[in-house]
Amino acid sequence: MKKWQVLVLVLAVALLAAGVGAYAATNYGTQSDPLIAQSYLDEVLAPQLQREFDAALEEAVSGLEGGESAFESVTASGGVSCAEGTEVIPLGEGATATGTMIDATAGGIVNAGEALSANHLYLAADDLTVSAACELLIRGDFAR
Repeated sequence: MKKWQVLVLVLAVALLAAGVGAYAATNYGTQSDPLIAQSYLDEVLAPQLQREFDAALEEAVSGLEGGESAFESVTASGGVSCAEGTEVIPLGEGATATGTMIDATAGGIVNAGEALSANHLYLAADDLTVSAACELLIRGDFAR
């Protein structure tokens, strides 16, 4: 075969492939031939997704209500001993800790003997005692 015949043949095959690709692309998922039926979306998929969403939401909400995950209001007139990882929110001024606490609200560390700020969330870095004559919200292991 001559060079020009080979060139014409290659161009014809390329044009044919481009035409088939363009036809497939324009007819893929049209109104008359959708990718998925509207009735399937309305009757099967949407209710299934709604049930899964409701179950996940119910599980998340049930984890927030009561139990160990709830803060307990404590009046700390004589002090409260907190285990490592216990969360404490002083509702008033005057609370101090005998150990290291992490101030999650301000993003810092409170050393032993320093005052705790009101309405800040603190995490006990080790076993410690919080002494105060104020109201505390506590979540975790503690003893009065």
